[in-house]
Amino acid sequence: MKHAKIKLGAKPYLMGAMLLTVLPGVSATEDGKTDNKTGSNQTAVLPEMTVTAESGKAATQTATEKYKLPAVTESVTREKMEDTINVMNTEDAIKYLPNILVRKRYIGDKEMPVSMRTSGTGSSARSLIYADGILLSSLLGNNNSMTGSPRWNMVSPSEIERVDVMYGPFSAAYGGNSIGGVVDITTRMPEKFEAGGGVQSTWQEYDVYGHTDVYDSQQYTANLGSRHGDFSWRFDVSHLDAHSQPISYTYLPTSSGTGGVPVTGAVGDVDRSGSQRIFAIGEGNIRHTIQDNFKWKLAYDITPTLKASYTLGLWQNDESGGFNSYLRSATTGAPVNSGIINMNGRNYNLGSTFAENDYQQMHWSHGMALKSNTGGIFDWELTGSVINYGQDEQRAPTVAPNLAAAGGAGTLTSLNDTGWHTVDAKGIWRPDSAWGPHHVSFGFHHDLYELNNQQYVTSNWIYGAPVRLNTNSQGKTETNAVWIQDAWTFDPDWTLTLGGRLENWNAFDGTNTGSNGRTINQSNRSDLRFSPKASLAWKPTDSWKFTSSIAQAYRFPTVTELFQGTNITVSGTSNIVNPNPTLKPEEALSSELSAQYFLSEGSLRLSLFHEKVYDAIYSQTTFSPVTNSTLSYAQNIDQISTYGWEFSGEHSNVVIDGLDLSGNVTWANSRIDKNAALPASVGKYQPRVPEWRASATATYHVTKDFTSSISGRYSSQQYGQIDNSDVNPDTYTGTGSAFFVVDTRAKYQLTKQLTLSAGIDNITNEKYWLFHVFPQRTYIAELKFNY
Repeated sequence: MKHAKIKLGAKPYLMGAMLLTVLPGVSATEDGKTDNKTGSNQTAVLPEMTVTAESGKAATQTATEKYKLPAVTESVTREKMEDTINVMNTEDAIKYLPNILVRKRYIGDKEMPVSMRTSGTGSSARSLIYADGILLSSLLGNNNSMTGSPRWNMVSPSEIERVDVMYGPFSAAYGGNSIGGVVDITTRMPEKFEAGGGVQSTWQEYDVYGHTDVYDSQQYTANLGSRHGDFSWRFDVSHLDAHSQPISYTYLPTSSGTGGVPVTGAVGDVDRSGSQRIFAIGEGNIRHTIQDNFKWKLAYDITPTLKASYTLGLWQNDESGGFNSYLRSATTGAPVNSGIINMNGRNYNLGSTFAENDYQQMHWSHGMALKSNTGGIFDWELTGSVINYGQDEQRAPTVAPNLAAAGGAGTLTSLNDTGWHTVDAKGIWRPDSAWGPHHVSFGFHHDLYELNNQQYVTSNWIYGAPVRLNTNSQGKTETNAVWIQDAWTFDPDWTLTLGGRLENWNAFDGTNTGSNGRTINQSNRSDLRFSPKASLAWKPTDSWKFTSSIAQAYRFPTVTELFQGTNITVSGTSNIVNPNPTLKPEEALSSELSAQYFLSEGSLRLSLFHEKVYDAIYSQTTFSPVTNSTLSYAQNIDQISTYGWEFSGEHSNVVIDGLDLSGNVTWANSRIDKNAALPASVGKYQPRVPEWRASATATYHVTKDFTSSISGRYSSQQYGQIDNSDVNPDTYTGTGSAFFVVDTRAKYQLTKQLTLSAGIDNITNEKYWLFHVFPQRTYIAELKFNY
């Protein structure tokens, strides 16, 4: 076993996942550095010994620790999740970390992008999310759709060991999609036989436009695993049956004309621009979601320092969206959802205004890894991942509800065989030199994203076969990159990290076909960019650490931004619009200055950050000569600047034993500096990036078996439109109500194997909108068994 170097002092130290208690009179120090506070450079070498992990946990290193990454990192462990967070889905794990928002509209939501510090939820391609080396971020798109939202559902909450969030693009190990940051999920493998299961139930109280209801969800989980010598395995399965509140609403504008069936029930409302122009007449996309998630993990220790692993995941989703009309016949009181109506003396043709929809999805994930972990002069790893949309189909009617109920005409939209794969080879070399130790990490990265998106007309929207092609969008993007980074501790108190990443990006095989049968073959694209990184850390005492970082990063256009099109018919002529195959890559110049103070049982951090993004990619509405109308599609904004500060802290046993506090607050000023495509947007706020965000959690360990917590989340108003014209956020499509949400949780260990938990999310019943209305007061109950 490798000897441990120590120096004078006395204190328990947490190293990775292991709690080491050092002999009296000595204290542990990294790499046996000289203690310039005492003037001693003497090191002691302990005899060979066996170190056991606290509570039987595996002694694993995070990516930040292993590769000495310079980014500011915040983390949440499995224990903290269980004590403080009502986790129904994996994305819930990070909701109290600094300056993060996951746009989760309902339990089982499949479209949940992340907002991180300088990037909003409409910029999903500016964040990277991994689980054990498998890339969950969908870099097929840069939006809130199925092509742009992470595959959170490929991970079961029960298998999570910890989640680490790295802010900003300061590490050369990650590409330009890390402009916002990187979420790294580590899952558990058993050290002995274990089995577990759980039941969760939720109830949401809903009240919008005077219409009330209760929506419930149930989730059932089970896991089984063991270790037999050098071989370990784990199997997780979960079944979710969830009902959501309405996700969309149906409105009618003011109209002229007479005739039609007199109706009542419409509710007057103000639109997002503040105009009294609409009537709410019903609810849409009331989701009923049935999801099954299966995960198989295998690992084999080839040698004590070389480990191979394989992960197979299967996610299935059977989801339907219903509607509820507010309209009632003025004469009979019967519900009205189709035909010509008369409301307040004006007539409207409802047509297919009210419509159902249905999703059938089956996604596969594969992850393979071979990793060495000697802790010596050299370590390496080879990882690969594949995610495939084996089946991904949406069906929707294009006829009135009475005809749709009988299987009328509709559309079938397919993403079958869409997906991506990645390959990463990494190494780390730890040479000693006369000028201090180095940690030189380097690697190669490859990814390929493939879009297959067809929409067909069908004569029976429920189960009919395709009759005619409406649109077909296809294309691929590929990135190959090499990177190197050296963390050089040239003085016991100083570490300089320099790195760079060279990326070759290609877009090819882009085609668009419209309903007229005409195919447009888009030109192939290629680009080569280099991104330098630099960071300097100073640790003058054991209690203080200061870090200054600067980095350049390029976020290349996604395949849907380049090639995904929409069919529009103007004056009888079919046109493919919306793709923009000439998009430039986003170029970010990011910097950060952070100060950390380490307490005996906690830490405090203050970060100042600044970022300029050139050629930022956003959907903008401009005039199209092709259709002689305005259209929205991805375009480059010349320059966006963001600066601000972020404070984060946590401490255990505050004032009284068992009381833990954690919290954070962020202020960001993010403005559009230049935008030739839409001058009215200059000086406006970047969409979906609020000025203020904050969260805080208080946890009290009443006894060793009983824990209670209360948490709060705050966000100031944000805008969804480039020109900030959506001044009324508190309505459907209003992007960004200010909100303050309070959550509670209590956990009681009934026996060694049984745990009972209960909580309330949004206990004050805050009603807020982020384009969609978000969940109102929700009660959660959970019973878990672990053996």
